[in-house]
Amino acid sequence: MAEERLIDDDKDRKYKIRINEKGEEELYIDETPEEEEPEETLGFEVPDFDGDDEEAAVMTPEQLAARDKAREEAEQKRLKNISARAAHAQKLISENKFEDALYVLDEAERFGHDGKICALKVIALTQNYTDYSRAEDGITAAEGVENYAEDEVKGKFAPDKKAIKAQCAELKTRVESLKTDYEKQRGEREERYLKKRKISLIAFAITAVPMLVFAVLAAYFGSIMHAQMDHSNMIMCFVFIGVTALFFIATLFTAHRLWDSAKLLKMNKSTSSTKLGRELDECSAQLKFVEKIISVYGLNDDLS
Repeated sequence: MAEERLIDDDKDRKYKIRINEKGEEELYIDETPEEEEPEETLGFEVPDFDGDDEEAAVMTPEQLAARDKAREEAEQKRLKNISARAAHAQKLISENKFEDALYVLDEAERFGHDGKICALKVIALTQNYTDYSRAEDGITAAEGVENYAEDEVKGKFAPDKKAIKAQCAELKTRVESLKTDYEKQRGEREERYLKKRKISLIAFAITAVPMLVFAVLAAYFGSIMHAQMDHSNMIMCFVFIGVTALFFIATLFTAHRLWDSAKLLKMNKSTSSTKLGRELDECSAQLKFVEKIISVYGLNDDLS
């Protein structure tokens, strides 16, 4: 046990071999304190990689630097292309060449989203805030302004507050008037169509019910056509088959009339089925477009 303790006490000592005065090897304890080895430092900073950047994880620092430089140059080129097209489109808009400007702006959108491009597109689509008929494309462009444009861009390309307030009020009045007229006409049409459907339903019943009755009679006499020697049952069977066929043709005609009346009722519920309804849809879309512009450019407080 004492020997084990001795080994435990000496476990951290350094033993070396040296040649003594007699020229023999002997074991001795080296009491010289150890010098701490300097920590090896890397000659470059290891970048933090995103978990999904597998490509960067296997690249050297030189390759990473080259890639970052290429990306920066590509981004500068992209912004330069957008800026050049924005300037060109702005010039065309100042000359009232709105369709040409839209073509240039569509080209600019190939280089990515940009708030200024979207703002110019709103102006071109509305012909400098005077025409809101291209509402669908305009709303998309206005959403681009909302998502990508900075306050400086919004302030530069915002519409005149007083003018857009008047346009919004005018469109609201127009929509309300069209809606009143449309609802009135739709109600009148619905009343007529309901009456027509009722008549068609009665006519269908008048032809369909006898057809079923005669079909049953034809089947009955067909099952007993050989029960009488005078062939009277056979004659009755063929008579009822003929009458059933006539009522079947009449039922097809009344069913078609019933289908048409039901289809008219369904179409009457759609605004796109009438000229007045389509006009209402168009004005409603324009109003939505104007209200979107007002919201995007922060003009809500200026509207009553």
